[in-house]
Amino acid sequence: MLRIPRILKIAFLLAPVLLSVSIASAQQCPDNDATLPATPFMYPMTSDQYGVQYQINGGGWTKAMVFISYYGKTNASPERGDSPYVRGTTSMSFVSIPAQANALVQLRVTKLATGPFQITDHVAVRPTPILADVETHNDGTLQISTSTAGSFNGEQFILMWNHGTDGGGVEGLAFYLNPPYTRPAGSNVKVVASWADLSGFANDPNLLLYDTLDFESPTPVPVAILLGGDGTLAYKVPGNILNVFFGPSAWVQGKLRFNKNMATTHIYGPGVLDGSQFNYLNRDCLNPDKTPTDDGLYSLSSLDQSGILTNFDVDGIIISDQDHAADDPFFSSTVNNVKTLGWNSNNAALRLQDSTTASNVFIRSSDDSLMIWGSPVNVTNATVWQGYNGGVISLGWFDNSVGDHNMVDGLWVVKTDWQLPTAQSWDALSQPGPPNPLNSQNNAVIASLMIPSTIFGKVSPPVFRNIYVEDPPQVLFSIKINSPINCTPSTCMASFLTNPANSSLVNLKIENLYSPQSIIENSIGFETIPAGYIANATDTVSYFPKNYTLKGSMNIELTNVWIKLPIGLVLPITNSFGAEWLGKITTNGPGVQVGYTLGRPLFW
Repeated sequence: MLRIPRILKIAFLLAPVLLSVSIASAQQCPDNDATLPATPFMYPMTSDQYGVQYQINGGGWTKAMVFISYYGKTNASPERGDSPYVRGTTSMSFVSIPAQANALVQLRVTKLATGPFQITDHVAVRPTPILADVETHNDGTLQISTSTAGSFNGEQFILMWNHGTDGGGVEGLAFYLNPPYTRPAGSNVKVVASWADLSGFANDPNLLLYDTLDFESPTPVPVAILLGGDGTLAYKVPGNILNVFFGPSAWVQGKLRFNKNMATTHIYGPGVLDGSQFNYLNRDCLNPDKTPTDDGLYSLSSLDQSGILTNFDVDGIIISDQDHAADDPFFSSTVNNVKTLGWNSNNAALRLQDSTTASNVFIRSSDDSLMIWGSPVNVTNATVWQGYNGGVISLGWFDNSVGDHNMVDGLWVVKTDWQLPTAQSWDALSQPGPPNPLNSQNNAVIASLMIPSTIFGKVSPPVFRNIYVEDPPQVLFSIKINSPINCTPSTCMASFLTNPANSSLVNLKIENLYSPQSIIENSIGFETIPAGYIANATDTVSYFPKNYTLKGSMNIELTNVWIKLPIGLVLPITNSFGAEWLGKITTNGPGVQVGYTLGRPLFW
């Protein structure tokens, strides 16, 4: 369902496939870039921050199970020195609510840890355009009222309130409204309530008679199903299994690996796939045969030699506390009502490749959230809480993102936690280059780490529209062609000066965007390699006696882009008004064309 609210007070006139998002390569294992907790938490854990009750269409109040994830308290999300989050203090609670189309949903929230809600807390629900009604009662509880549309197929939103300077961010609460999911039944279904139900499955004489796994908690209160016996196994799902169901109380601790199948593989249901027991420090380590260790695999991984997930239908599940990214790249797949939670860099969210659609998704990630690297890719109704690192929309990290026919329609950026970069830079930094060789250029609502020879949007430029950003982002646009990471003067650096193939093309349309003014300048253009550039610590020769700006052309169309100034005034960017001072948009390099158009009025 695309959120098109009834009213809004603000007028909106408005890598190759196998390559990871990680910039690490051939490093020592373990990584030693974070501090593991002395006593890791074991999930599921009932939230000590919030209690929630719900009622549907005026029925009786029902107590909901509210779970919590704490930053820094598991091996999958250890405390990093570059993170602004605090171990054991920063958390996110989440609750799943069964709903249906055309329903009135009412929620009652009790704050457990720091006393009742106060009127002065200015409690709100985000995304703002859903227009949920929030009331603070005299007893300190909240009541939230919202309604689902006739096309309801999953919806998510978060609770925000004044908590010092962070707006309630360190104790976030996410609501996941789920459509009905029917539990599978029949002799072809293998019910899994514990690891014992799977550990001997390969020797089950009836193995080939099953085509479905049904994960179900043995009790109404979820008990973790520990894959491998301790939750640290990437379980290889037998090839005859084409359906995996996560029941409402299912909490599966581990990862899932899937065979290559021509038939569609269905992964569905409102339960949780929890990667919290894997070791973040081992995420880039390899087995002797050069394959990733289980710690290095993504939560949904492929057994296919090409490392892709093809013909998948994923609907409803929560992917929680992954130590690496959420999924191997999806091809020819559909993703709906999927929720992901990752705390650190390299804990990226959804990788979306050719002929894949994603709808009604919720992401909290401190790495790239929507990796739209294929063609065509269609995303509707995506709610994103972006952590301290990464792009909300990532256009690509290499020269293999095509972009043609891609569409994002309905992107709700409910919170951003970036603190870097603190200033704009067009200069390539030497690798490893303290403190960050990327200079945090990957941090933006729309970000590109694409490199020379990129051809993006040549046939049919991608369209990103109906974008609503709640708070001032550190950076709104970082749409660049950048110097390749780990590129040496003796290899690709020298070819920049002589090879016309290193010219790039980027075409992109952005329509109907509302955002507070960014903190620093926004970048659209080509990075400059500074004179004397040394690619990495092992090189001694620079092929750049003077500054060299990467080559190519960019054609970026901005239509109905409205910026809210710090004083509260909302103004549009047009060709004759406001690009630099209002939008803080600057360009670099010849061949960069940015058009600003004010279209017909729209209201959120």
